[in-house]
Amino acid sequence: MFKHFLLSALTPPTGLTGPGDFGSIATTVTNVLLGFAGALAVIFIVIGGIMYATSAGNDSQVQKAKSTITNAVVGLIITILAYAIVAFVIGTFK
Repeated sequence: MFKHFLLSALTPPTGLTGPGDFGSIATTVTNVLLGFAGALAVIFIVIGGIMYATSAGNDSQVQKAKSTITNAVVGLIITILAYAIVAFVIGTFK
C-alpha cells in the first residue's frame, strides 16, 4: 500500500497535460524567472527616475538615484545575458 502511494505521488493526474521533457520544463522555468527579474529591473529604473526627479538638487539624493538606476541597468544586462546563455545551452542540447 505504501509503495502504491509513492508511485501515485510521482505520476501526474490523468487529464492534465504539461511539458514532457526536462528541456521544456527548464525553458519554462527560466523564462518565468528571467521575465520576473527583467520586470523588477525596469521597476527599479522607474523608481530611480522618480527619486532623481524629486531630489530637488540634494546631492546625496541625486547620488542615491543614480546608483539605483545604474544597479538596475546592470541587473537588466545580467538578466539579458543569462537569458542568452540559457537559450544557447538549451538549444545546443536539443
